[in-house]
Amino acid sequence: MGKIQCVYDKDNNFFFHLMSVAKVGYDNAYGEKHQGSISSEDIATLKKYEKELTMKGGEYDGKLFWTGMHAGNAQDAINRIHGGGGFPGFESYTDVLLEIFGIFLKYHDDYCEKIWPEEEKRLDQTAREWQKRFDEERLDEKAEKLLGISRETNFFASLISSIEHGVEAIIYEDESGDTYDLFSIDRDYNSARAMFLHEYIIALLGKRIPFAIDSYDRYEGLAEYYTEELIGKTYNFTYVEKYIDFYRKKMSEKAYTPEELFEMAGDVY
Repeated sequence: MGKIQCVYDKDNNFFFHLMSVAKVGYDNAYGEKHQGSISSEDIATLKKYEKELTMKGGEYDGKLFWTGMHAGNAQDAINRIHGGGGFPGFESYTDVLLEIFGIFLKYHDDYCEKIWPEEEKRLDQTAREWQKRFDEERLDEKAEKLLGISRETNFFASLISSIEHGVEAIIYEDESGDTYDLFSIDRDYNSARAMFLHEYIIALLGKRIPFAIDSYDRYEGLAEYYTEELIGKTYNFTYVEKYIDFYRKKMSEKAYTPEELFEMAGDVY
């Protein structure tokens, strides 16, 4: 097995189940299918905090998106607040957090019993199929060779069954240095490999080039340039094509490192 590994877990999927049914940030067929699984009052509560609970590039950043990490252990989070520990930096959100965690707690067991078994089968089938093909292609090795950057830790593609049209490609690292990134299973393999590879290259670039929001487009453009060098045009990041074209032109002149390409693009655009 390579460094790109397809995984899934119940708690992440439970959180996005709630977001999908409540149409928090996106709307899809999954949410319609499970409309009856959450009361209208609780949907209204989640919807009320839509911009805090989810992310949408260029519009809002989801300052309470992290609450999803407690979807499977909401009682512990509630006890922490009532015990006086709270969540540092979010003291002004105490009542909001109790509302959100209360909804997590209310629907968790029902989700595990009635919905998760079917979703787990979907996730397991997709994870097995995609993992087999990734292992055969070894795109992680090809990407590291192309960039001249290697990593020892894993890149976990964390699969979600309910985020079609929703938030994806949210990278975070755990204490061991392993990277996790969220992806929908509602796509074909070619779409998945394009997204996974782009994000894996983002993780590689992060070892050499610090990310900054004001250089977001040229960062994404550099990752997509290398992605297209490996698997061809993806059409996923057309808004950064001027950077992709710039990087391709410079590399036709001579071989540059990723850092050199990134710096040169900043001088031009």
